[in-house]
Amino acid sequence: MRWFITDFKRGLSERSFLGAIALGILSLALGLAYYVYGQDTYTADQAFIVSQSFAMPFIAPLLASMVYSNMNMLEKDSGYRNLLILKHKGKNYTLKRWFVNNILSGIALFIPMLMLYGVCSLFSPYVQQEEIVGVMLLGFLFGFVYGSFAYSLTFVNRKRYIPIVTPQVLYLLFIYAFPYLNLEKFYPPLSFSPWLMRTHVDMQLISLELFIILGVSGVLVLGSMLYRRGETLWLQRK
Repeated sequence: MRWFITDFKRGLSERSFLGAIALGILSLALGLAYYVYGQDTYTADQAFIVSQSFAMPFIAPLLASMVYSNMNMLEKDSGYRNLLILKHKGKNYTLKRWFVNNILSGIALFIPMLMLYGVCSLFSPYVQQEEIVGVMLLGFLFGFVYGSFAYSLTFVNRKRYIPIVTPQVLYLLFIYAFPYLNLEKFYPPLSFSPWLMRTHVDMQLISLELFIILGVSGVLVLGSMLYRRGETLWLQRK
């Protein structure tokens, strides 16, 4: 438990985590500026909806992926991860880091939206408060899932940038491909901002999409756990 808390605090101070939050705030600020300059009267609900769905849905996987994945790769390259494997017996280390990474990724997306929620409340009282809070929680889940995917990629490659850019690249490919194939219901940004295409929102499909990504991540992490178990035995005998 102490290691979990220490690693979590370490993640909160990482430049990549703070950078993800800063980029998230910037993307929401652009959306808020777009809303303010395009309206004569302002409401908290519309300010939040427009700001949240303006730019952030299209870079959210990148923000979630950059939180801790680079640190995982640095530990791998430096050999420091081998020490952690020995100390935590492989399996425990993998699960703990997976959970810390995913929580931090979710928080990195949630904090900018929480700040936006506070700023928009200055315009007027919220009318759609439950819906907005629900989307904020969906954003946290989105970050959790894509952070998990990025983390799982650290076990199947040796390039530091792969876990960071791969989720975003695949995400953009699906953004362009699904509307072309008349599969708007699977439009990836709807998993982060359902307001983008209200008529095509299907929460069951959104849940299925996130579950599939989390499942793929789980398979990769489980495979790495089995590999780590063998690696731990090898290191102990070395």
